[in-house]
Amino acid sequence: MNNQQKQFQHTHITNINTLNEIVQKAMGTTIEQVTRINRGQSNEVYFIDLKGESFVLRIAKGMDYDIFAVERWAVQEVSRCGVPVAAILAQGAVVERDEVIYYQIQEKLAGEPLDSLLAQGKVGRDRAERLTEQAGEFLAAIHSVSPSGWGRITRPDHGIYGSFEEWMLVLQEDSEKFDKALAQFNALGVPRFEEVWRALRYLASFAICKPVLLHYDLTPDHIFVDSDDRITGIIDWGAVHSGDPVRDLIRWDYWENYEYSIDWLASTYGQSLIKSPGFEERLKLARIIDALLLLESSTYKFQSFADARYDALVIKDIIK
Repeated sequence: MNNQQKQFQHTHITNINTLNEIVQKAMGTTIEQVTRINRGQSNEVYFIDLKGESFVLRIAKGMDYDIFAVERWAVQEVSRCGVPVAAILAQGAVVERDEVIYYQIQEKLAGEPLDSLLAQGKVGRDRAERLTEQAGEFLAAIHSVSPSGWGRITRPDHGIYGSFEEWMLVLQEDSEKFDKALAQFNALGVPRFEEVWRALRYLASFAICKPVLLHYDLTPDHIFVDSDDRITGIIDWGAVHSGDPVRDLIRWDYWENYEYSIDWLASTYGQSLIKSPGFEERLKLARIIDALLLLESSTYKFQSFADARYDALVIKDIIK
């Protein structure tokens, strides 16, 4: 968990009365026991016990769209392609002091998150390779869904930008903000935005024409595994995007340099992705864009000098 995520966990918590109001509205009962899960990165996540059964309650605040409506759409689409997901039991919204609080209640999946197994030292190299390849198979299925537009999906089936070129122009319009964020680390050899933009324009010539559905946060903490080494579910579809499939590959190891890296993740996807035109250039393009966006967030939204430095150095290493 990076510093931005830790800050979110510390500052975002909903009082028990509101949680009970949500559960009463959604499930017609009250919470017997509630446990905050220190896992949500942009949402609050709780285990709740209702009439002897455990469920997952997710809370989203400060959104200008219904994130869980988009998530329900994505889950329905990928489940048709054989991707294991948690069943959604209820979702909706309540208003508290003029703030809209979106909620979703899901089944509790069997197994443990892969990152917990890694932290406990329960996953050796061979097992890690098998599980990562299995995740790659599901990733290929996710990418078989074809949404419209590019960028973050804020309404079912539609990215917010009409084309990749439009998205790039939006990045250019924020050049002053990006340059200020990069300038903090110029002494470390981090380039100015003008140089970054030149690299982006060159790499953009390799961009694909037709986008696919991206989980966009497919990391070990969002993959549940049972004792038979079967992936029982892929969770947290709130960040879904429309774009180049390589963007899901680079998210896999952005913060953690796992030994079992994107090479394993892509292996069972098939050679079609790795051997597709401009694969290496598209990886670099995706890494620079993600690092820029995360740098902006680290600098202006969830301020974290350490995370911003990391993001800036990622950009430096790619375009040096």
